[in-house]
Amino acid sequence: MNKQKTLGIIIFIIISCSVMAIIETIIEPSYVIKSAAKVLFFLIVPLIFLKLQNGKIFNNSFKLNAKNIIKLSALGAIVYVVIMVAFFLTRGLFDYSALVESLSADQQVSPSSFIWIAMYISFCNSLLEEFMFRYVAFIKLSEFTTKTVAYIFSSVMFSVYHVAMIGGSFPLPLLLLSLVGLAVGGAIFNFVDDKNKNIYNSWIVHMFADFAIMTIWFIHI
Repeated sequence: MNKQKTLGIIIFIIISCSVMAIIETIIEPSYVIKSAAKVLFFLIVPLIFLKLQNGKIFNNSFKLNAKNIIKLSALGAIVYVVIMVAFFLTRGLFDYSALVESLSADQQVSPSSFIWIAMYISFCNSLLEEFMFRYVAFIKLSEFTTKTVAYIFSSVMFSVYHVAMIGGSFPLPLLLLSLVGLAVGGAIFNFVDDKNKNIYNSWIVHMFADFAIMTIWFIHI
């Protein structure tokens, strides 16, 4: 265990997520500018930070395994079905149309731009988040502290970050449900990566979760 490096990663993650939250919820630039900022603070700056802190960055966490892709795609498909079933079971409880309308306004999404933004969120944004929350906040953090601390910190930050992005659009019951659900989802993503320390595992599952969210968004946009 290395308390100095552990604290360094924790502080770095909190600052990076806070900066992105300010950019997305207060400054509110165009979607292109927000996306560029996320590449900067969730990829480029973390790479520089890790290089300065540890020296070695790229390892087995970035190697593709064809056998795992098939298995994880099946798991991702199950996640997609679970989310869609939950949506159909709860649409009588929550006004998803109003929710999507609010989110679309907050994220500057129109019917004409939806497909491109949906593709970016599903494929690119999900990878940026896996790099930050799984590679930096879980895999790298677990090298310097206990696995339990890494699991909890990564999952909680993943949840709080997303709720900060969408909180104003959600009613309180759905906000609390999202907070818990995202934390559990983050823990599942960590578990998927834990065995061989490969972020592509969780990225595939994350993509399918985003596919489900984009499907719900598309239904109501």
